[in-house]
Amino acid sequence: MIVHRPPLDPTRVELDAPVRSVTVLEDRALVQRACTLDLPAGAHRLAVSGLAPVLQDVSLRATSSRGAVADVRAHRALRVRAADRPEAIAAVEARLRELEADLRRAADDGERAAERLASVARMLQLGAREIPEDAVWGTIDPALWSRTFDDLFSRGRELVDAALDAKFTQEDLVLEASRTEEQRAALAREDHDVACWALVDLELDAPASVELVVEYVVPNALWRPMHRAELRDGELVLTSRAAIWQHTGEDWTEVELSLSTAQGSLGTEPPQLADDLLSARRKPDNVELQAREVAVQSLGPSDKGGGGGGRPRSNALDLPGVDDGGEVQDLRPDGRITVQDGGRPVFVDLATTRSPAEIERVCMPELGPEVHLAVRADHTGTQPLLAGPVELVRDHGPVGSTAVLYVAPSARMELGFGPEDTLRVQRSMRVRKDERDPVDKWHRRDTEVSLFVSNLGGEDATVTITERIPVSEVEHVRIAVDGERTTPGYTLDTDNGFVRWTWPVAAHSTSTVLLDWQLALAPEAVMKR
Repeated sequence: MIVHRPPLDPTRVELDAPVRSVTVLEDRALVQRACTLDLPAGAHRLAVSGLAPVLQDVSLRATSSRGAVADVRAHRALRVRAADRPEAIAAVEARLRELEADLRRAADDGERAAERLASVARMLQLGAREIPEDAVWGTIDPALWSRTFDDLFSRGRELVDAALDAKFTQEDLVLEASRTEEQRAALAREDHDVACWALVDLELDAPASVELVVEYVVPNALWRPMHRAELRDGELVLTSRAAIWQHTGEDWTEVELSLSTAQGSLGTEPPQLADDLLSARRKPDNVELQAREVAVQSLGPSDKGGGGGGRPRSNALDLPGVDDGGEVQDLRPDGRITVQDGGRPVFVDLATTRSPAEIERVCMPELGPEVHLAVRADHTGTQPLLAGPVELVRDHGPVGSTAVLYVAPSARMELGFGPEDTLRVQRSMRVRKDERDPVDKWHRRDTEVSLFVSNLGGEDATVTITERIPVSEVEHVRIAVDGERTTPGYTLDTDNGFVRWTWPVAAHSTSTVLLDWQLALAPEAVMKR
């Protein structure tokens, strides 16, 4: 038997309008229910059942293909399921009575064992006092004393065991009684949850077949993009997927699903203004210099836009969500989708693209000795690649995971498929010369970097090795690569200070790459610590 508190108005006609379509956003969802019914002319009081109890009342809206909707509002009630289970409850109560009786018997057994143990202890004390008296009177019988004390000690040990058994039995019975009491409480409890209806007042001028549509917004629903990248025979196969969660109190069964990146709740705040004070000061005699680390942000090797795996991350406050590059995306999976209530994820494939892959083995020895497999490809899909995690798969199976930023259609992207186990680059650095020139007073320091490249595999390989040198922004500091001492074949990025070699390494071989560069400071330059 099911009871609603408060009950639904019996004058209303209860309708079952299944979920037809759902639009999932990054933190909510728009649910649409629909049904068709034949109604006579006049005023009709309807109730659409099965709505999510967590729906936002202000978002509830109803439309009709014929007539006019005079009013629509949400009605919630506590749905109580009062089940009749007298036999199960009687069996549990009978077991409780048995446990209570067993607990009383175990307590009595423990008390008797404790009393008898106390009596045996008194007898041992009295026997020990009588031994000196018997010795004074000349009555000495060691055999009798031994038999008497052996019997008393044996009886004492039996009583101790009996008392412990009674104690452990009581503990077990108390635990079982507690569990049985919880079982009885569960059987006697009335199951309940919350039900929700949309109360619709509809007015018709003439009899008609009416399609009634009810829409509302629910929280506790979201989706996030994810991807699977597979490197197969020189081709990058990229599958975009969506993970969908919902815990709204209703099931979405065989619905038309739409995934949107719209951020309806995202607001903007004006920047805070502050005074910018200008002041004049005397130019110092010395030039203070300071070395700093700068992260180089690259847009990728292509000019097609969005490359390098996406846009650089902003330092501004960014709420977690779906990065759509500023343009709202509306993604629609093929077929009808079912997403059950409960918060378990449902994975849906969105699109699969194939593109030729440029494979390169890269190493930055300053960061680590590993040689990584870098794969570059153009995004051939018609829709952008949204930021999210990427599962990496090669011929022999999954090799790890990474992440990708927003990538526009036709843009260049780059993915790392992990290190190559057979390739290593060991780095060592030393200051070869550090002195001040006695003629021009410039301070010059020569630094040598040695890179030991090894290939333990059975195939030849080519490694792109990237080293770096400082970059000067002032004329008082000069930095130059010594071309005579540096291994030939390098390219120099003067803007960022990157020195690169495309270095061939034969199978089962080793080689050494040298980089020699000089830092020169003007006489008036002072390096700030």
